[in-house]
Amino acid sequence: QHEDLKTLPFPMLSDLKRELAEATGVLNADGVADRATFIVDPNNEIQFVSVTAGSVGRNVEEVLRVLDALQSDELCACNWKKGDPTIDAGELLNASV
Repeated sequence: QHEDLKTLPFPMLSDLKRELAEATGVLNADGVADRATFIVDPNNEIQFVSVTAGSVGRNVEEVLRVLDALQSDELCACNWKKGDPTIDAGELLNASV
């Protein structure tokens, strides 16, 4: 029914039986799924999870920032944004010795 949803470049799913919500632990005491965002890599491994109560909205910019950081394959600092310098893990380790 939603034309704009037909061309999304990523898969979406519905969980009418709440099987996925139960398996991922996002069902609350009332049996309702809390708001959850999962970033899953091409190997079907969960790389990021954010779960909040239904009264708390999600921050799309933060989810996209995390996705950019995950795709950078680098060590990214808190509040890092695409294009910012990343952390040199080797330099960090040497500094602590």
